[in-house]
Amino acid sequence: MTTIPQYTATRATTDGSASSDPPLTFDLNTTPDPVRVSPASGDPQRADFVLVGSRRSASAIECRKITVVVPTGENSPDLTSDLTSASAQISLPEWTPTTNPATKTITFSPASGSAEIGRDDGVTVQLMGMRINSVVGTALLRLEVEWREAGSDDLWATGITTFDIGKFPAEFDLVDFIAEELVIDNGGSAELNWEAKGVSSLRLLYDVADVNVMNLTTYTVKHLVRTTVFYLRATVQVGNNTVERVLSTTVTVRVPDLEIGNLRVVGSLMVDWPSRLIVGRTIGEDPAYPARNMLDGNLETYYLSESGGDSSYGGTVQIDFGSLRPIRDIHVYLGTPDGTHLPRKFNVQYSPDGQGWWPVISEITPTPEAHWTSDEDVMMRIVQLYVQNPYSSIAVRQFQAGQPRLQIGGTEAGFGIPVAAYRGITEG
Repeated sequence: MTTIPQYTATRATTDGSASSDPPLTFDLNTTPDPVRVSPASGDPQRADFVLVGSRRSASAIECRKITVVVPTGENSPDLTSDLTSASAQISLPEWTPTTNPATKTITFSPASGSAEIGRDDGVTVQLMGMRINSVVGTALLRLEVEWREAGSDDLWATGITTFDIGKFPAEFDLVDFIAEELVIDNGGSAELNWEAKGVSSLRLLYDVADVNVMNLTTYTVKHLVRTTVFYLRATVQVGNNTVERVLSTTVTVRVPDLEIGNLRVVGSLMVDWPSRLIVGRTIGEDPAYPARNMLDGNLETYYLSESGGDSSYGGTVQIDFGSLRPIRDIHVYLGTPDGTHLPRKFNVQYSPDGQGWWPVISEITPTPEAHWTSDEDVMMRIVQLYVQNPYSSIAVRQFQAGQPRLQIGGTEAGFGIPVAAYRGITEG
């Protein structure tokens, strides 16, 4: 039994040994994707093959011909039964193709005998409208480049790239594998969608999971805590061959969980509540001074807004914990370290549900910092900083709600939760 993939590529030197530095590095694109076989009768299935080669090197090369060897015939390892059905094109000026059905080749060559390809140049070879034969299988498309270093008298070498191209049944299809949201919060859900037909097996693979999603077009994975790559694998049995197509999509998790073997921190370590920072559209964010600087525990860094906000409203920054948290203190450090970009006025409010709001720091005039503390826990989900300065942008060095659960600096450690010590804690 043979497994037929979509396609795979192999590169080699003239003598067949593997090479990590071929003269040109080629990638293949096909239309349709994947390639499908022609029906037993009626109009044939056609396909376009676009081979894009790039030269990423410190030197140019001299090239005298590029040859595509196309397996021709009616059998499973053949790609087409009619090589002349393809319209051959190349991006290099004054190069022309020659099709030779006897040798099953299409050869491109320059009028001058050879031509230079620069160190940052590329070449595109196109075989358009090729008629595909009617037998499912894998065909080996071979690309040969005769070359030598530019300006040298070296013997001509041949760089070889081969593509194993899968030929799929006409009714087989697997497309549009995508997540509804490509970026989600930690603990959120990923809703995946796709279209599939003519398959006998369809499985969703991620992490260690292997889920049978046959006859489904959507599937939701709940409680994602780290960025995850999802693979959708479709197969169908055709005679003694298994046809396989795999698509992938990635869902990024904001502030993901991290699993490591060993951890070395150079600087400080802060373990805080999971939270999401939301900057209002009216003030925006200067990319050079991002909002995440407000939560890094460092008073030398700062967030800078794009503007001072709406002239009559100002703007807001929110810390959303996602659920209720017990908070006893809120600390706000405003302006840059040198005291500029202070808001003209600001206040701090909190909400347990995002609907009703209660003040904790009343609206006050410019000051570099403000603090609120409570002897008892106050349950908060969202803490909101309102700022206004219609004349310039606004800087915030730190916006902290509640103490970090763990903060370790160069000389001391602070714990915001009860700590059980089995080997003792030393002070001083």
